[in-house]
Amino acid sequence: MKDQMVESFNRIALLEDKWDHNQRYSKLLLKEIGSGSESVLDIGCGTGEFTQKVANLAKNVIGIDIAPQMIKEAQKRYPAKNISYILQDFDDMDGTLQFDCIVSIATFHHLSLDTALPKIRKMLKPEGTLVVLDLYERSGLADLLLDMIAVPANFLMRRIKGGFKKADPEEINAWNAHSHLDKYMSIRDLKQAYCKSLGNGVKIKRLVFWRYIAVYKKSKAE
Repeated sequence: MKDQMVESFNRIALLEDKWDHNQRYSKLLLKEIGSGSESVLDIGCGTGEFTQKVANLAKNVIGIDIAPQMIKEAQKRYPAKNISYILQDFDDMDGTLQFDCIVSIATFHHLSLDTALPKIRKMLKPEGTLVVLDLYERSGLADLLLDMIAVPANFLMRRIKGGFKKADPEEINAWNAHSHLDKYMSIRDLKQAYCKSLGNGVKIKRLVFWRYIAVYKKSKAE
């Protein structure tokens, strides 16, 4: 499965950078990250678009990704003196490095939260912050109401951002193929998983465009 994922992300890495729902929430994430961090880890940095934005707020940023082509594109498209892009599977990190902030966009649904979250808690410095933006499985009345807003709003925003230009067939095929590798959890299950590993201090909020944000601040005493 992981080999398939790497192959899929290598293919996606060659696509043109375009506006998407992850970028829609960039300002929200950056506000939670704040400025002045000594060190930040970006898990699943992709082509580095958001990593570079984080680098404007922090002294040093490490962006990791499991796909070699993603790292190559990140180094080419979004270089900065204070960014290190590294080919690295988070599952294989030993957890000894520590960071003021750990951030991740659209990657956590590919991780086992039962193992990833305890490691992240260990890797955060006291008073360090975890900020996650990811997709989740819609279910229940609350999500149905959000979909009633999201569907027409999505159509309108994509027209504003991309006009009426036809989508590239390779882009469509690449993302359709990748969708078979995605497995999402419901908000209820996500809250249980986060609270199990991080305690009740973690805050999880539904967002309109099929995503959630999770924010956790490690206590000074830990």
